[in-house]
Amino acid sequence: MEGGAVAMAALLAGCGGSEQASEPEATTDATTEEATTEEATTESAAGDAVPAVFGATITDAGQYVDKMMLAFSGEPSGIDNDTFAVHMTSTVDYGEAKGEPYAYYDATAPLEVVKTEVNGGAATIYFKQDQAPTLTWLAEGRNYPAVLGFTVEQAKEITLKTPDGRELPFTGTYDASGITSWEQIGDLEAEKFEDVQDEINYRFYKGSNDKLIVWFHGNGEGDFPTKDTNNNIAQLLANRGGVAWVTPEAQAVFGDASVMAFQAPNMWYFAVKDKLLEPCYNEIQKVIKDNGINADEVYVSGCSAGGFMTTRMIIAYPDLFKAAMINCPALDAANARSETDDACPTDEELKSILDSKTAIWLVQGETDSSVDPELCAKRIWAILTEGKDDVTETAIDGSEGIASNFTTYETADGKYKMSLYETVDLAEVEGISGEKRQGGKIKCAEDYNQDGELEEVKYNDHWTWVYTLRDNPEDASGTHIWEWAAAVAV
Repeated sequence: MEGGAVAMAALLAGCGGSEQASEPEATTDATTEEATTEEATTESAAGDAVPAVFGATITDAGQYVDKMMLAFSGEPSGIDNDTFAVHMTSTVDYGEAKGEPYAYYDATAPLEVVKTEVNGGAATIYFKQDQAPTLTWLAEGRNYPAVLGFTVEQAKEITLKTPDGRELPFTGTYDASGITSWEQIGDLEAEKFEDVQDEINYRFYKGSNDKLIVWFHGNGEGDFPTKDTNNNIAQLLANRGGVAWVTPEAQAVFGDASVMAFQAPNMWYFAVKDKLLEPCYNEIQKVIKDNGINADEVYVSGCSAGGFMTTRMIIAYPDLFKAAMINCPALDAANARSETDDACPTDEELKSILDSKTAIWLVQGETDSSVDPELCAKRIWAILTEGKDDVTETAIDGSEGIASNFTTYETADGKYKMSLYETVDLAEVEGISGEKRQGGKIKCAEDYNQDGELEEVKYNDHWTWVYTLRDNPEDASGTHIWEWAAAVAV
Protein backbone atom coordinates (compact mmCIF):
# COMPACT_ATOMS: atom_id res chain seq x y z
CA MET A 1 0.00 0.00 0.00
CA GLU A 2 1.24 3.51 -0.75
CA GLY A 3 1.27 6.68 1.47
CA GLY A 4 -0.44 6.38 4.81
CA ALA A 5 0.35 2.67 5.03
CA VAL A 6 0.78 2.58 8.80
CA ALA A 7 -2.40 4.52 9.53
CA MET A 8 -4.32 2.49 6.97
CA ALA A 9 -3.12 -0.80 8.43
CA ALA A 10 -4.31 0.32 11.85
CA LEU A 11 -7.71 1.18 10.45
CA LEU A 12 -8.06 -2.15 8.71
CA ALA A 13 -7.03 -4.02 11.85
CA GLY A 14 -9.90 -2.38 13.69
CA CYS A 15 -12.51 -3.12 11.04
CA GLY A 16 -14.94 -5.81 12.10
CA GLY A 17 -18.00 -6.90 10.20
CA SER A 18 -21.40 -5.42 10.89
CA GLU A 19 -23.07 -7.05 13.85
CA GLN A 20 -25.40 -9.75 12.54
CA ALA A 21 -29.05 -9.09 13.43
CA SER A 22 -30.97 -11.79 15.25
CA GLU A 23 -33.01 -14.04 13.03
CA PRO A 24 -36.59 -12.70 12.65
CA GLU A 25 -39.51 -14.71 13.91
CA ALA A 26 -41.46 -16.81 11.42
CA THR A 27 -43.93 -14.66 9.52
CA THR A 28 -45.27 -14.08 6.04
CA ASP A 29 -42.92 -13.39 3.13
CA ALA A 30 -44.17 -9.82 2.85
CA THR A 31 -43.61 -9.16 6.53
CA THR A 32 -40.13 -10.69 6.33
CA GLU A 33 -39.25 -8.44 3.39
CA GLU A 34 -40.44 -5.35 5.29
CA ALA A 35 -38.44 -6.33 8.36
CA THR A 36 -35.30 -6.95 6.30
CA THR A 37 -35.67 -3.59 4.58
CA GLU A 38 -36.17 -1.81 7.90
CA GLU A 39 -33.15 -3.66 9.35
CA ALA A 40 -30.97 -2.66 6.40
CA THR A 41 -32.05 0.95 6.69
CA THR A 42 -31.32 0.99 10.40
CA GLU A 43 -27.95 -0.69 9.98
CA SER A 44 -26.84 1.49 7.10
CA ALA A 45 -27.47 4.62 9.14
CA ALA A 46 -25.80 3.36 12.33
CA GLY A 47 -22.14 3.26 13.32
CA ASP A 48 -19.25 5.68 13.59
CA ALA A 49 -18.02 7.85 10.74
CA VAL A 50 -15.58 6.15 8.38
CA PRO A 51 -12.08 7.52 9.06
CA ALA A 52 -10.32 9.00 6.02
CA VAL A 53 -6.55 8.67 5.63
CA PHE A 54 -4.68 10.68 2.99
CA GLY A 55 -1.48 10.04 1.08
CA ALA A 56 0.80 12.34 -0.88
CA THR A 57 3.64 12.21 -3.40
CA ILE A 58 6.50 14.64 -3.89
CA THR A 59 6.32 15.55 -7.57
CA ASP A 60 8.64 17.74 -9.63
CA ALA A 61 6.39 20.64 -8.58
CA GLY A 62 6.29 19.73 -4.89
CA GLN A 63 4.31 17.50 -2.55
CA TYR A 64 0.66 17.01 -3.50
CA VAL A 65 -2.12 15.06 -1.82
CA ASP A 66 -2.95 12.36 -4.36
CA LYS A 67 -4.97 9.65 -2.63
CA MET A 68 -7.51 8.95 0.10
CA MET A 69 -7.91 5.60 1.87
CA LEU A 70 -11.15 4.51 3.51
CA ALA A 71 -11.60 1.42 5.69
CA PHE A 72 -15.19 0.16 5.70
CA SER A 73 -16.80 -2.38 8.02
CA GLY A 74 -17.64 -4.54 5.01
CA GLU A 75 -16.58 -4.87 1.39
CA PRO A 76 -17.98 -1.88 -0.54
CA SER A 77 -19.32 -2.00 -4.07
CA GLY A 78 -20.48 0.75 -6.38
CA ILE A 79 -17.49 3.00 -5.73
CA ASP A 80 -16.35 4.90 -8.80
CA ASN A 81 -14.80 8.27 -9.68
CA ASP A 82 -18.06 10.09 -8.90
CA THR A 83 -18.82 8.54 -5.50
CA PHE A 84 -17.05 11.05 -3.27
CA ALA A 85 -16.69 14.83 -3.23
CA VAL A 86 -13.47 15.67 -1.40
CA HIS A 87 -12.55 19.26 -0.64
CA MET A 88 -9.25 20.47 0.79
CA THR A 89 -8.61 23.85 2.34
CA SER A 90 -5.16 25.44 2.51
CA THR A 91 -4.38 28.24 4.96
CA VAL A 92 -1.17 30.26 5.12
CA ASP A 93 0.68 29.66 8.40
CA TYR A 94 3.50 32.21 8.33
CA GLY A 95 4.18 35.80 7.33
CA GLU A 96 1.96 38.70 6.44
CA ALA A 97 -0.82 36.46 5.12
CA LYS A 98 -0.88 34.08 8.11
CA GLY A 99 -4.40 32.82 8.75
CA GLU A 100 -5.63 33.67 5.26
CA PRO A 101 -6.72 31.16 2.61
CA TYR A 102 -3.87 30.33 0.24
CA ALA A 103 -4.38 32.63 -2.73
CA TYR A 104 -2.95 30.22 -5.32
CA TYR A 105 -5.30 27.38 -4.45
CA ASP A 106 -9.02 26.99 -5.27
CA ALA A 107 -10.66 25.40 -2.25
CA THR A 108 -14.14 25.65 -3.79
CA ALA A 109 -13.52 22.89 -6.32
CA PRO A 110 -13.58 19.24 -5.24
CA LEU A 111 -10.44 17.23 -5.93
CA GLU A 112 -10.68 15.51 -9.29
CA VAL A 113 -10.78 11.74 -8.87
CA VAL A 114 -8.90 9.86 -11.59
CA LYS A 115 -9.34 6.25 -10.45
CA THR A 116 -10.51 4.07 -7.57
CA GLU A 117 -9.45 0.69 -6.18
CA VAL A 118 -11.24 -1.62 -3.74
CA ASN A 119 -9.52 -4.43 -1.89
CA GLY A 120 -11.71 -6.13 0.68
CA GLY A 121 -12.97 -3.45 3.04
CA ALA A 122 -10.36 -0.92 1.90
CA ALA A 123 -11.05 1.64 -0.82
CA THR A 124 -8.39 3.91 -2.32
CA ILE A 125 -9.49 7.03 -4.13
CA TYR A 126 -6.82 8.59 -6.37
CA PHE A 127 -6.75 12.30 -7.18
CA LYS A 128 -5.15 14.10 -10.07
CA GLN A 129 -1.63 14.74 -8.86
CA ASP A 130 -1.32 18.47 -9.50
CA GLN A 131 -4.28 19.82 -7.52
CA ALA A 132 -3.68 19.80 -3.78
CA PRO A 133 -0.29 21.14 -2.60
CA THR A 134 0.79 20.74 1.01
CA LEU A 135 3.01 23.86 0.81
CA THR A 136 2.12 27.51 0.30
CA TRP A 137 4.19 30.04 -1.61
CA LEU A 138 4.50 33.07 0.66
CA ALA A 139 4.75 36.74 -0.22
CA GLU A 140 8.09 36.61 1.59
CA GLY A 141 9.45 34.34 -1.16
CA ARG A 142 9.44 30.98 0.60
CA ASN A 143 7.66 27.67 0.42
CA TYR A 144 6.09 26.92 3.79
CA PRO A 145 3.79 24.13 5.06
CA ALA A 146 0.09 24.95 4.91
CA VAL A 147 -2.57 24.37 7.52
CA LEU A 148 -4.80 21.86 5.74
CA GLY A 149 -8.39 20.81 6.18
CA PHE A 150 -10.44 18.09 4.49
CA THR A 151 -14.11 17.30 4.09
CA VAL A 152 -15.43 14.13 2.50
CA GLU A 153 -18.99 13.76 1.27
CA GLN A 154 -20.58 10.72 -0.29
CA ALA A 155 -22.31 11.85 -3.48
CA LYS A 156 -24.01 8.57 -4.39
CA GLU A 157 -25.11 5.41 -2.62
CA ILE A 158 -22.84 2.42 -2.26
CA THR A 159 -23.44 -0.98 -0.70
CA LEU A 160 -21.50 -2.90 1.92
CA LYS A 161 -21.25 -6.66 2.03
CA THR A 162 -21.70 -8.00 5.56
CA PRO A 163 -20.05 -11.18 6.88
CA ASP A 164 -23.33 -13.07 6.42
CA GLY A 165 -23.39 -12.15 2.73
CA ARG A 166 -26.03 -9.43 2.72
CA GLU A 167 -25.64 -6.28 0.57
CA LEU A 168 -26.68 -3.27 2.64
CA PRO A 169 -27.05 0.27 1.30
CA PHE A 170 -24.56 2.66 2.86
CA THR A 171 -24.72 6.41 2.82
CA GLY A 172 -22.21 7.26 5.46
CA THR A 173 -20.25 10.07 6.99
CA TYR A 174 -16.49 10.37 6.83
CA ASP A 175 -14.04 11.79 9.35
CA ALA A 176 -10.92 13.67 8.22
CA SER A 177 -10.90 16.10 11.14
CA GLY A 178 -7.47 15.15 12.49
CA ILE A 179 -5.56 15.91 9.30
CA THR A 180 -4.20 19.46 9.38
CA SER A 181 -0.71 19.31 7.85
CA TRP A 182 1.75 17.29 5.80
CA GLU A 183 2.74 15.52 9.02
CA GLN A 184 -0.57 13.63 9.15
CA ILE A 185 -0.38 12.65 5.48
CA GLY A 186 1.45 9.52 4.42
CA ASP A 187 4.41 9.92 2.03
CA LEU A 188 6.68 6.90 1.87
CA GLU A 189 9.63 8.85 0.48
CA ALA A 190 9.48 11.77 2.91
CA GLU A 191 9.03 9.38 5.83
CA LYS A 192 12.47 7.90 5.16
CA PHE A 193 14.15 11.11 6.37
CA GLU A 194 14.72 12.15 9.96
CA ASP A 195 14.72 15.72 11.26
CA VAL A 196 18.19 16.80 12.42
CA GLN A 197 18.34 20.14 14.22
CA ASP A 198 21.88 21.55 14.21
CA GLU A 199 23.62 24.82 13.47
CA ILE A 200 22.48 24.21 9.90
CA ASN A 201 19.39 22.00 10.03
CA TYR A 202 19.05 19.09 7.64
CA ARG A 203 16.93 16.08 6.83
CA PHE A 204 18.86 12.82 6.87
CA TYR A 205 18.32 9.44 5.30
CA LYS A 206 20.64 6.78 6.67
CA GLY A 207 21.60 4.36 3.94
CA SER A 208 23.30 1.01 4.27
CA ASN A 209 26.43 1.58 2.17
CA ASP A 210 29.40 3.93 2.51
CA LYS A 211 28.26 6.66 0.11
CA LEU A 212 26.78 10.08 0.91
CA ILE A 213 24.81 12.46 -1.32
CA VAL A 214 24.40 16.09 -0.21
CA TRP A 215 21.59 18.30 -1.55
CA PHE A 216 21.49 22.12 -1.40
CA HIS A 217 18.01 23.51 -2.09
CA GLY A 218 16.96 26.61 -4.01
CA ASN A 219 16.13 30.00 -2.52
CA GLY A 220 12.45 29.22 -1.93
CA GLU A 221 13.08 26.51 0.64
CA GLY A 222 15.17 28.27 3.29
CA ASP A 223 14.02 29.23 6.76
CA PHE A 224 13.55 32.90 7.62
CA PRO A 225 14.78 35.31 8.56
CA THR A 226 17.32 33.22 10.45
CA LYS A 227 15.95 29.87 11.64
CA ASP A 228 12.79 31.58 12.81
CA THR A 229 10.66 28.46 12.32
CA ASN A 230 13.13 25.54 12.24
CA ASN A 231 10.58 23.87 9.96
CA ASN A 232 13.38 21.86 8.27
CA ILE A 233 10.97 20.32 5.78
CA ALA A 234 10.34 22.76 2.91
CA GLN A 235 13.59 21.63 1.26
CA LEU A 236 12.25 18.07 1.14
CA LEU A 237 8.69 18.81 0.02
CA ALA A 238 9.16 21.61 -2.55
CA ASN A 239 10.64 19.40 -5.28
CA ARG A 240 12.42 16.06 -5.65
CA GLY A 241 15.86 17.42 -4.73
CA GLY A 242 16.05 15.38 -1.52
CA VAL A 243 13.92 12.32 -2.23
CA ALA A 244 15.19 11.58 -5.75
CA TRP A 245 18.27 9.94 -4.26
CA VAL A 246 16.30 7.33 -2.26
CA THR A 247 14.36 6.00 -5.24
CA PRO A 248 14.99 2.54 -6.70
CA GLU A 249 16.37 4.26 -9.83
CA ALA A 250 18.98 6.21 -7.87
CA GLN A 251 19.82 3.25 -5.66
CA ALA A 252 20.46 1.16 -8.77
CA VAL A 253 23.31 3.62 -9.49
CA PHE A 254 24.60 4.75 -6.08
CA GLY A 255 23.36 1.83 -4.01
CA ASP A 256 21.62 2.60 -0.72
CA ALA A 257 23.52 5.85 -0.15
CA SER A 258 22.88 8.15 2.78
CA VAL A 259 21.38 11.55 1.95
CA MET A 260 21.70 14.96 3.64
CA ALA A 261 19.26 17.68 2.57
CA PHE A 262 20.31 20.92 4.27
CA GLN A 263 17.99 23.85 4.99
CA ALA A 264 19.53 27.32 4.87
CA PRO A 265 18.96 29.35 8.06
CA ASN A 266 17.79 32.08 5.68
CA MET A 267 19.40 32.14 2.20
CA TRP A 268 22.46 30.35 0.83
CA TYR A 269 23.45 33.72 -0.63
CA PHE A 270 24.59 34.58 2.91
CA ALA A 271 27.21 31.79 2.74
CA VAL A 272 30.09 34.25 3.01
CA LYS A 273 28.40 36.98 5.05
CA ASP A 274 26.95 34.62 7.68
CA LYS A 275 29.77 32.06 7.53
CA LEU A 276 27.57 29.11 6.51
CA LEU A 277 30.25 27.11 4.70
CA GLU A 278 32.18 25.84 7.71
CA PRO A 279 29.11 24.59 9.65
CA CYS A 280 27.94 22.67 6.59
CA TYR A 281 31.40 21.17 6.18
CA ASN A 282 31.58 20.21 9.86
CA GLU A 283 28.17 18.57 9.79
CA ILE A 284 29.08 16.62 6.65
CA GLN A 285 32.24 15.44 8.38
CA LYS A 286 30.23 14.36 11.41
CA VAL A 287 27.87 12.33 9.21
CA ILE A 288 30.88 10.77 7.47
CA LYS A 289 32.41 9.78 10.82
CA ASP A 290 29.20 8.58 12.49
CA ASN A 291 27.91 6.54 9.56
CA GLY A 292 31.00 4.87 8.17
CA ILE A 293 30.99 6.93 4.98
CA ASN A 294 33.95 6.61 2.61
CA ALA A 295 35.37 10.14 2.29
CA ASP A 296 36.03 9.44 -1.40
CA GLU A 297 32.34 8.66 -2.03
CA VAL A 298 30.70 11.99 -1.16
CA TYR A 299 28.58 13.57 -3.89
CA VAL A 300 26.83 16.92 -4.05
CA SER A 301 24.03 18.50 -6.04
CA GLY A 302 22.19 21.78 -5.74
CA CYS A 303 19.82 24.01 -7.67
CA SER A 304 19.64 27.77 -8.14
CA ALA A 305 20.76 29.30 -4.81
CA GLY A 306 21.78 25.75 -3.90
CA GLY A 307 23.84 25.60 -7.10
CA PHE A 308 25.56 28.76 -5.91
CA MET A 309 26.12 27.16 -2.49
CA THR A 310 27.50 24.00 -4.12
CA THR A 311 29.97 26.12 -6.07
CA ARG A 312 31.00 27.97 -2.93
CA MET A 313 31.51 24.68 -1.05
CA ILE A 314 33.79 23.34 -3.81
CA ILE A 315 35.86 26.53 -3.72
CA ALA A 316 36.18 26.36 0.08
CA TYR A 317 36.69 22.59 0.34
CA PRO A 318 38.26 21.38 -2.92
CA ASP A 319 38.77 17.80 -1.74
CA LEU A 320 35.37 17.21 -0.14
CA PHE A 321 33.27 15.99 -3.07
CA LYS A 322 33.91 13.30 -5.64
CA ALA A 323 31.42 14.74 -8.13
CA ALA A 324 29.07 17.73 -8.29
CA MET A 325 25.84 17.99 -10.28
CA ILE A 326 25.22 21.74 -10.35
CA ASN A 327 21.90 23.03 -11.64
CA CYS A 328 21.25 26.64 -12.77
CA PRO A 329 23.80 28.03 -10.27
CA ALA A 330 22.49 31.48 -9.32
CA LEU A 331 25.81 33.31 -9.18
CA ASP A 332 24.40 36.49 -10.68
CA ALA A 333 21.80 36.81 -7.90
CA ALA A 334 24.20 36.37 -4.98
CA ASN A 335 25.38 39.94 -4.43
CA ALA A 336 21.96 41.49 -4.91
CA ARG A 337 20.19 38.99 -2.66
CA SER A 338 22.81 39.17 0.09
CA GLU A 339 23.25 42.95 -0.24
CA THR A 340 27.01 42.46 -0.27
CA ASP A 341 29.70 42.77 -2.91
CA ASP A 342 31.59 39.54 -2.19
CA ALA A 343 28.97 36.78 -2.22
CA CYS A 344 29.40 36.02 -5.93
CA PRO A 345 32.63 34.12 -6.62
CA THR A 346 35.32 36.05 -8.46
CA ASP A 347 36.96 34.68 -11.59
CA GLU A 348 40.02 33.81 -9.53
CA GLU A 349 37.92 31.87 -7.04
CA LEU A 350 36.26 29.96 -9.87
CA LYS A 351 39.65 29.23 -11.43
CA SER A 352 40.70 27.63 -8.14
CA ILE A 353 38.17 24.88 -8.82
CA LEU A 354 40.61 23.56 -11.42
CA ASP A 355 42.80 22.47 -8.49
CA SER A 356 39.91 20.59 -6.89
CA LYS A 357 39.46 16.85 -7.23
CA THR A 358 35.72 17.41 -7.81
CA ALA A 359 34.33 16.48 -11.21
CA ILE A 360 31.54 18.83 -12.31
CA TRP A 361 28.48 18.52 -14.56
CA LEU A 362 26.61 21.79 -15.04
CA VAL A 363 22.95 21.86 -16.12
CA GLN A 364 20.89 24.88 -17.16
CA GLY A 365 18.46 26.05 -19.83
CA GLU A 366 19.55 27.88 -22.95
CA THR A 367 17.42 30.63 -21.44
CA ASP A 368 16.56 31.01 -17.76
CA SER A 369 13.91 33.44 -16.58
CA SER A 370 15.39 33.69 -13.09
CA VAL A 371 19.18 33.72 -13.52
CA ASP A 372 21.20 34.48 -16.63
CA PRO A 373 22.97 31.39 -18.07
CA GLU A 374 25.74 33.63 -19.43
CA LEU A 375 26.58 34.72 -15.88
CA CYS A 376 25.95 31.35 -14.23
CA ALA A 377 26.56 27.91 -15.78
CA LYS A 378 28.18 29.30 -18.92
CA ARG A 379 30.47 31.53 -16.86
CA ILE A 380 31.70 28.62 -14.77
CA TRP A 381 32.11 26.50 -17.90
CA ALA A 382 34.13 29.16 -19.71
CA ILE A 383 36.56 29.39 -16.79
CA LEU A 384 36.89 25.62 -16.35
CA THR A 385 37.62 25.11 -20.07
CA GLU A 386 39.66 28.23 -20.81
CA GLY A 387 42.53 27.37 -23.14
CA LYS A 388 41.30 23.81 -23.72
CA ASP A 389 41.01 22.69 -27.34
CA ASP A 390 39.56 19.27 -26.58
CA VAL A 391 35.98 20.32 -25.77
CA THR A 392 33.30 18.53 -27.78
CA GLU A 393 29.58 19.16 -28.08
CA THR A 394 26.80 16.69 -28.77
CA ALA A 395 23.19 17.47 -29.64
CA ILE A 396 20.83 15.01 -27.94
CA ASP A 397 17.18 14.41 -28.77
CA GLY A 398 14.90 14.70 -25.78
CA SER A 399 11.89 13.27 -27.58
CA GLU A 400 11.64 10.19 -25.36
CA GLY A 401 8.77 11.88 -23.52
CA ILE A 402 10.82 13.21 -20.66
CA ALA A 403 12.71 16.32 -21.75
CA SER A 404 13.49 19.14 -24.12
CA ASN A 405 16.32 18.59 -26.57
CA PHE A 406 19.71 19.53 -25.18
CA THR A 407 23.38 19.90 -26.03
CA THR A 408 26.14 18.45 -23.85
CA TYR A 409 29.63 19.92 -23.86
CA GLU A 410 32.50 17.92 -22.35
CA THR A 411 36.24 17.84 -21.91
CA ALA A 412 38.20 14.91 -23.27
CA ASP A 413 39.06 13.60 -19.80
CA GLY A 414 35.36 13.60 -18.80
CA LYS A 415 35.98 15.65 -15.67
CA TYR A 416 33.85 18.61 -16.77
CA LYS A 417 30.54 18.52 -18.62
CA MET A 418 27.69 20.95 -19.23
CA SER A 419 24.19 20.28 -20.61
CA LEU A 420 22.11 23.18 -21.90
CA TYR A 421 18.41 22.47 -22.48
CA GLU A 422 16.33 23.91 -25.28
CA THR A 423 13.62 26.31 -24.14
CA VAL A 424 10.30 27.18 -25.78
CA ASP A 425 7.55 29.82 -25.59
CA LEU A 426 10.13 32.57 -25.36
CA ALA A 427 9.27 36.08 -24.22
CA GLU A 428 11.09 39.05 -22.77
CA VAL A 429 11.84 38.84 -19.04
CA GLU A 430 13.53 41.16 -16.60
CA GLY A 431 16.59 39.90 -14.74
CA ILE A 432 17.45 40.50 -11.12
CA SER A 433 19.51 43.57 -12.07
CA GLY A 434 16.77 44.97 -14.29
CA GLU A 435 18.29 43.75 -17.54
CA LYS A 436 16.01 42.56 -20.35
CA ARG A 437 16.58 39.15 -21.87
CA GLN A 438 14.74 36.09 -23.15
CA GLY A 439 13.01 33.58 -20.92
CA GLY A 440 10.61 30.72 -21.56
CA LYS A 441 9.74 27.19 -20.58
CA ILE A 442 11.21 23.70 -20.60
CA LYS A 443 9.35 20.60 -21.69
CA CYS A 444 8.85 17.65 -19.37
CA ALA A 445 6.38 14.79 -19.10
CA GLU A 446 4.32 13.82 -16.08
CA ASP A 447 1.78 11.16 -15.11
CA TYR A 448 -0.44 13.46 -13.06
CA ASN A 449 -3.48 11.34 -14.02
CA GLN A 450 -1.85 8.29 -12.39
CA ASP A 451 -2.78 6.10 -15.36
CA GLY A 452 0.70 5.11 -16.50
CA GLU A 453 0.56 7.49 -19.47
CA LEU A 454 2.93 10.45 -19.68
CA GLU A 455 1.63 13.82 -20.81
CA GLU A 456 3.69 16.86 -21.78
CA VAL A 457 4.05 19.52 -19.09
CA LYS A 458 5.89 22.80 -19.45
CA TYR A 459 7.73 24.30 -16.51
CA ASN A 460 9.53 27.59 -16.02
CA ASP A 461 12.92 27.41 -17.76
CA HIS A 462 14.67 27.88 -14.42
CA TRP A 463 13.55 24.41 -13.33
CA THR A 464 16.24 22.43 -15.14
CA TRP A 465 17.09 20.60 -11.91
CA VAL A 466 14.09 18.41 -12.83
CA TYR A 467 16.27 16.79 -15.49
CA THR A 468 19.17 16.03 -13.16
CA LEU A 469 16.81 14.57 -10.57
CA ARG A 470 15.51 12.24 -13.30
CA ASP A 471 19.01 11.26 -14.44
CA ASN A 472 18.25 12.74 -17.86
CA PRO A 473 21.40 14.64 -18.94
CA GLU A 474 23.73 12.42 -20.95
CA ASP A 475 27.01 12.75 -22.81
CA ALA A 476 28.30 11.67 -26.21
CA SER A 477 28.86 8.11 -25.00
CA GLY A 478 25.27 7.78 -23.76
CA THR A 479 26.35 7.91 -20.12
CA HIS A 480 23.82 9.70 -17.92
CA ILE A 481 24.68 12.16 -15.18
CA TRP A 482 24.15 9.84 -12.19
CA GLU A 483 26.17 7.01 -13.75
CA TRP A 484 28.93 9.46 -14.65
CA ALA A 485 29.07 10.78 -11.07
CA ALA A 486 29.19 7.30 -9.56
CA ALA A 487 31.94 6.10 -11.92
CA VAL A 488 34.12 9.19 -12.34
CA ALA A 489 37.72 8.73 -11.27
CA VAL A 490 39.02 11.02 -8.54
